[in-house]
Amino acid sequence: MRVSASVSDEAKPEVMIRRRPPNGASVHEVGTDQFAFKMEAVTPDGERVDNVDNKPRNILEEIVWYKDVELAKRKEAFPLTLVRTAMQNAPPARDFVGAIKTQRETTGQPALIAEVKKASPSKGVIQPNFDPVKIAKAYEAGGAACLSVLTDEKYFQGGFENLELIRSAGVECPLLCKEFIVDAYQIYLARKYGADAILLIAAVLPNQDLTYFQKIAKSLGMAALIEVHTYEEMERVLKLDDIDLLGINNRDLGTFEVSLDVTVELLSGPLGEQVRARGITMVGESGIFTIDDVNVLQDAGVGCLLVGESLVKQDTPDVGIKKLYGRPLD
Repeated sequence: MRVSASVSDEAKPEVMIRRRPPNGASVHEVGTDQFAFKMEAVTPDGERVDNVDNKPRNILEEIVWYKDVELAKRKEAFPLTLVRTAMQNAPPARDFVGAIKTQRETTGQPALIAEVKKASPSKGVIQPNFDPVKIAKAYEAGGAACLSVLTDEKYFQGGFENLELIRSAGVECPLLCKEFIVDAYQIYLARKYGADAILLIAAVLPNQDLTYFQKIAKSLGMAALIEVHTYEEMERVLKLDDIDLLGINNRDLGTFEVSLDVTVELLSGPLGEQVRARGITMVGESGIFTIDDVNVLQDAGVGCLLVGESLVKQDTPDVGIKKLYGRPLD
């Protein structure tokens, strides 16, 4: 999918995710407070949707709706009060943003967030011999600044436990919890299992939630990577304060089409100028396979890359990182 950096251009409409679980609106609890969001017919940008039914319109909407079902079961088995208590025993959060900036300044190339991922809805099983600790250690040996760990079970065959396994194995790279976050509960759960950062997807979350979730993350010492895909999403997100990391996903999560033009065009216009003026670190996501791809995104203004499929499917991911960045293999 090619997304234009101009509102007046003929870009495809953005994916609008209806935050409505199959059984109606949910109540989000944090501590002793409750936050009820009317999600039945409202998209992240506040637009109301007519003719709402119980059938998800794309895979992202299906994932988001299932999260409410999954979270209801998880909260019953492991209530937030117990999560917060267990969280006190988690190792301290590490400087995710600092690791990215240090590597970028040291190498002169975009820093790398390498992804620990077994499968995806579009590709199925990517790494049949999946060993999260082995993969994480290979990434670290290959020079990754940080790691992204898929925690979604149903669609990506991941798990929060993988964060803890990697952290306990002595991997020093800061960890991003790659989860479809729709509830503050998930942020506390990520910290409990040792995450140093979380992902927040603008196609799923309105600015009210993005602000609230980002504050929770920072109160726990964690960074937040906010992900966008369209001009409209990026324009909306840039209205927020205190953004450290802003990711542009080159993959349309509604159709799974991928194009690096998404990042190039979004950063070539006024939004790119705003990002540079504010000193926000841009993260390029998806569709990154070669040194040419790295150079295209670096020239566009990207300071960090999040790479999964092209590395995790290799038998020697550490060598794959060196090839990706055009570095000597010795």
